[in-house]
Amino acid sequence: MEIGVSSACFYPAHTEDGARQLSRLGIRRIELFLNTFQELEPSYAGALRRQLADDGLEVVSLHPFTSGMETFFFATAYDRRLEDGIALYRRLFEAAAGYGAKIFVVHGGYKTSPYPFERYCENFARLADVAREYGVTLCQENVVRCQCGSLENIRRMRQLLGERAHFVLDLKQAIRSGEDIFEMARAMGPALAHIHLSDHTPGKDCLPPGRGAFDFASFFSLLKEISYQGALILELYRGNFKDLADLRDAVLFLRQFDQ
Repeated sequence: MEIGVSSACFYPAHTEDGARQLSRLGIRRIELFLNTFQELEPSYAGALRRQLADDGLEVVSLHPFTSGMETFFFATAYDRRLEDGIALYRRLFEAAAGYGAKIFVVHGGYKTSPYPFERYCENFARLADVAREYGVTLCQENVVRCQCGSLENIRRMRQLLGERAHFVLDLKQAIRSGEDIFEMARAMGPALAHIHLSDHTPGKDCLPPGRGAFDFASFFSLLKEISYQGALILELYRGNFKDLADLRDAVLFLRQFDQ
């Protein structure tokens, strides 16, 4: 398993600044969080790819800033809107492939959407097929405000899509959804392709690993039990840690379990 850090830790700082700081921590694998359409432009993307290469950073996953648009585009019965969404995400898949990312993170439809979950899963499968054209695996995250924040819908999605379903397990999102992290991981099972790590205590759901009460030893044992082979990405928000030393210490804390 590979332990890395999300560039979202540095939002709203410029992505390139965050990448450089991660490299200085001795971190070599990152999840790249794109923040604007401008960051899809060839001049920007080319410069960032060169910097990542110079800093020895490997992009294992890409998280788009368009997550909030996914209900509009993919939980819809309006065919032309769906086609527009697929066209937009082709640009994003191309960007992911250009950075070498194999995992692409989506949030999917909101809980409040009246669009049938089964139909959303059909649209997800179609989008996943498009992602594969670019060598990228589309992965559904368990986000609290979205339909796949629940264990029931994770299980339903696997049942509906079989091998076309892949997932991102986000620990803090499971806590926010009131779901058991271990049960969520088991529900995703062999379709679990990517993980966002954080720690927590009662009343604080997003802390650097090692600063909370989560049983990481048991969690890593479960990952070995289910033969998890993906990356482990530390994903915190900027207000959840003080400085670079906190990120470094969290990564060092996690590495003791990945033996």
